[in-house]
Amino acid sequence: MNVRIIFLFLTPLLTAGCAMQPTGAQSSSPTAAPVVVAAVLPTKLVETRYDVRGYRDAANPSLRHEAHAIFRRTRVPLSAGDELATVPRSSFPPASVAPLPASEELSAELTTQRKITAELRAMQAALADAEKQMTAQYALLVRQSAETMQLRGQLEDERARVRSALPVETAPAAPAGVTSATQEVKW
Repeated sequence: MNVRIIFLFLTPLLTAGCAMQPTGAQSSSPTAAPVVVAAVLPTKLVETRYDVRGYRDAANPSLRHEAHAIFRRTRVPLSAGDELATVPRSSFPPASVAPLPASEELSAELTTQRKITAELRAMQAALADAEKQMTAQYALLVRQSAETMQLRGQLEDERARVRSALPVETAPAAPAGVTSATQEVKW
């Protein structure tokens, strides 16, 4: 019942408020200039495709976006041709990675670096050759040592065989008149 009373009073109030004339504070003078609207040229939308590599979301590092394309719509006049000269952003490097202009100092430094690199490569090659020669020399020494040990073993075996075959002879006695102190040793 309350709602019905409110509805009865509210409906005439709203309709009367809409039908009222504007107050004197808002006066519209007939001498005011009409609003001029510029003529709108007919336009069309042109889409430009940008390929984006995969990346991680800055707000949520656990979220990874795969590589995809982004299309940008640009409104152009109808008189523009269908084949607009658009190039991908990757065709021109940004200023942050653009190479510096060549200078004499830079070219001199590059020449020096190339010379040093060539010298280092020559040194590496010389060291590799020296290593091969040392490895070959070491292998030769090992082989010769093995042969020497084999020959030494054969010599010892031969000495043992000769000693066992010959009877041991007694040394002759020194003459009685000659003392050992005065006797000269002859080799």
